[in-house]
Order: sequence, then structure tokens, then C-alpha cells
Amino acid sequence: MYPLLPFAAGLLAGAVVTRLVKADRARASLDRAQDRAWTSLGKAQDRLREATVSSLAAIEHTSAGLRAKLTHEGEEASGAEAAGTRAEARASATTAGPDTSDDAMPTPRARRRAAPKAPTAAKPATRTRRAAKTEKAEKSDKESL
Repeated sequence: MYPLLPFAAGLLAGAVVTRLVKADRARASLDRAQDRAWTSLGKAQDRLREATVSSLAAIEHTSAGLRAKLTHEGEEASGAEAAGTRAEARASATTAGPDTSDDAMPTPRARRRAAPKAPTAAKPATRTRRAAKTEKAEKSDKESL
């Protein structure tokens, strides 16, 4: 029995040491994984911010081009007198705020009606297997009486 005690003590000590080593490794690997996750999250956030800024800049550029095109076409169509009044109106609109008159607001489109639902046809009455068995059993019971 004495040789068995040192063996058990060694086995127990080995298990404890193994757990401690694994716990240290696990803690270290978790810390490294957490650091990697935070850095990748920061990179993703930076990329998203850059993409948002570039898309907003593209929208701004496109709207400025369309605005210039529309004002240029409007000036050609209405002549020089209307161009002066539009420039004055635009200057007063920027100082007074957005134009909320009925002429400036586009008319809303009418909503389409939903298509009427097609009537559903009634399903023909069919017997289930259970109903057929019960009818068969009732017939056989009547015949046996």
C-alpha cells in the first residue's frame, strides 16, 4: 500500500500542474484574442467611417452637378429676366429658410388600389382513411346484429 501513496500523490500533483499550465495558456490566448478582436473592430469602424464619408461626398458632388444643370437649363428656357429673379429668390430662400409654399412642394402621387382577392373555390368533401374505417366498422356491426 505504501508504493501506491507516492503514485497517487504524483498523479494528483501532475493534474494540478497541468491545469495551472493550461489555465495560464488559456488566459494568455484569451487576452490575445481579445486584443485582436478590438483591433479588428477598430479597423472595421474606421473603414465604415471612410466609406460613409466618401459616399456622402459623392452624393454632395452629384447633387451639386444636378443643381447646376437644372439651373442652367432653367436660365436658358426662361431668359435673362427670370434668371435675375431666381437668383434673388434663391438668395432670399437661403437666408429665410426653405420654401414651403404650395408651388414649391411636389404633388403627391395617388396610391394604387390593391387588387381584389380572387374567391377561393371550396374543396370537395373527401373522406379520410379514419372515416372510411369507421364507416366500414359500423356496417360490419350492423350486419352482425
